[in-house]
Amino acid sequence: MKIGAHVSAAGGAHKIFERGEAIGCECLQLFTRPPSRWKAAELKPEMVEKFRETRESYPPQSVIAHDIYLNNLAAEKEEVRRRSIETMVEELGRCYQLGIDGLVCHIGAHKQGPEVGVPRYAEAVKEILERTEDTPTPILLETCAGQGSCLGHQLSHLAEIIELNEGSSRLGVCVDTCHIFVAGYDLRGTDGYEAFWAEFETVLGLDRLKAFHLNDSKKGLGSRVDRHDHIGEGEIGDSVFQFLLTDKRFVGIPAVIETPESDTMAGPNLERLKSFRPV
Repeated sequence: MKIGAHVSAAGGAHKIFERGEAIGCECLQLFTRPPSRWKAAELKPEMVEKFRETRESYPPQSVIAHDIYLNNLAAEKEEVRRRSIETMVEELGRCYQLGIDGLVCHIGAHKQGPEVGVPRYAEAVKEILERTEDTPTPILLETCAGQGSCLGHQLSHLAEIIELNEGSSRLGVCVDTCHIFVAGYDLRGTDGYEAFWAEFETVLGLDRLKAFHLNDSKKGLGSRVDRHDHIGEGEIGDSVFQFLLTDKRFVGIPAVIETPESDTMAGPNLERLKSFRPV
């Protein structure tokens, strides 16, 4: 498993490489635009060139992006849903320009629950895939916490989205350890750990797993409250991360932290994760 962090792109996306190297990243995640605003500054050719040239000057590593927080492809309000679709089409284009390896996306929310929301999300994804055939950046569906009316807290939700899109090869999965824990999946013991991955293999297939978010949780098992904590200091503890870092099935997969106080604590969190690797 390649370990890294979500790194600030302030001052230019190319700066993530220097910042990542400073804290020991082996892979990176970024926002290509402000995550809480619909509009984004245009990616100018010189910015794209600078990003690609800088990336080439560092050791090879996976770089993924995270979609903005405002997007909700399952929204009840058609205006919000339509704007989300347009924004995601634009974002996939930006990622393709930069050479990003995948775009991590939340599954959205719908007040009538997954029976209505998941097919609605899948329908939007189908349109997006069709409209981005010329900018085919992979979409990585993130396992979600299930807070409020949010979708994606069951593996079956992700499987349904993929199935309704005829198993598109552009659809992968990003497993967030905090999210699956608060959604009710307990991986802290060997039996629970193996049971989760057996279900993942049955429902989705391990070939769909393209990335991890490694985060501890401030909230308890099944709470469905999304609050990240430092590695080993939350309700999850060390065991899940120890299992993951020694699991040969995940060699080479990018795994980024999104832990609190990133300016000062990203480095220590990464070092703790690396300590779990076999000697």
